[in-house]
Amino acid sequence: MTSATNGAAPDGAGSGGVGLKSAVISTDGAFRATLRDAFTRAGLPGAIALEITTGFGQLGDEQLSALRQVEPDLIVLDLEGDPGLGLKFAQFMADQNPALKFLAVGPVLEPDMLMAAMRANVADYLPKPVAEEQLRNAIERAAQRLGKGAGDRSKAPGVVYPFFGVKGGVGSTIIAANFAIMLHRLSGKKTLLLDLDLELGESALILGVQPRFNLVDFVENFRRMDAGLLASYIEQHESGVHLLSAAFQPQKAEAITPDQVRRMLQFLRQHYEYIVIDTPKSFGPHALAALEQGELVFLVATADLPSLRNIQRGMPLLKRVLPHGEEQLRLIINRHSDNDAISIGDVERTLGLDVFATIGNDYEAVMTSVNAGKPIALDGSTVFTRDLRSLGTKLAGLTTDAPRAGLTSRLGRLLGGKKGARS
Repeated sequence: MTSATNGAAPDGAGSGGVGLKSAVISTDGAFRATLRDAFTRAGLPGAIALEITTGFGQLGDEQLSALRQVEPDLIVLDLEGDPGLGLKFAQFMADQNPALKFLAVGPVLEPDMLMAAMRANVADYLPKPVAEEQLRNAIERAAQRLGKGAGDRSKAPGVVYPFFGVKGGVGSTIIAANFAIMLHRLSGKKTLLLDLDLELGESALILGVQPRFNLVDFVENFRRMDAGLLASYIEQHESGVHLLSAAFQPQKAEAITPDQVRRMLQFLRQHYEYIVIDTPKSFGPHALAALEQGELVFLVATADLPSLRNIQRGMPLLKRVLPHGEEQLRLIINRHSDNDAISIGDVERTLGLDVFATIGNDYEAVMTSVNAGKPIALDGSTVFTRDLRSLGTKLAGLTTDAPRAGLTSRLGRLLGGKKGARS
């Protein structure tokens, strides 16, 4: 294999600004091609100044000399062949230059390996195969972190939509998770599903994913949080929606305070255009901290007396907590049927609150999707999805205009004493 520069101007000459100087180490030609496309479409000054196509076990004088000449800001590492060796290399380079950042791809890693990657300045880790869009987003995050982004730093903060179930069993978690998918699909905007049901959150189950990290991990490391570290705690669903999962063990959530919830949401607003929250199903301090941050607050209910009674009981508190009181509330009636004993008109007259949306009673299809770990929003043929699409269209429209020398020898010892030359 060979290593060579690709002819791109590493200083971003002619690109209008200081370039993001980058290098890639990968033996995978297809991945390198996808990476080049990602850099091109990211629209950043500069490009890949150096491609090293030898494996980590064969890195030697020539490759290190080429890296020193380029002095990259970012090195993209393909860890597919030997993740352990690749991370040792990253740590070695980070020790020499703490400002150097890495973007890594490779197989799915165990949590201890991911923590080792973070310690080695790996800002993002993407399991292979990697789509061009994923790479482009990661490159843009790295550029922003290094102060070389092309984006508009004056963009409005993201919109927060809490979903609050007025009693257990009304389906607020299912609606929130699937609404996040629908909103992302309709708007094309970066969307996060935040599971704030600290004790028994089930959003990961609804999406059919097994998170490596969760909300407690995120909060524990919040002091050093940035875009790169954030990406390590996020799970990306096949739909494109990102998930920040609830804690796996309920007792660990006790350490999270309402003020931390507020600060976390303020941070997340800077990184997502939409944040959909599945809140706890009580008027506790964590739920109220989330509700007060919402542009709109969605009360999820069913057309029955317990739901109506709980809304009536909670209304004085909601009016006091929400900055704009009742104006921010949007009532959703789930499992709606024309045969319901309590009609939509009855609900509105009883509460003095308009019903913003209804979700048809599609219980069997919903439960089939939950048990299969496949969100029902991915199935366009159901009544539930049709009504959810109507809700998403309405909301996307509402927010369109919203404001808001010894090196080589040490490296040789670290990587097992092997040196490689170009061939």
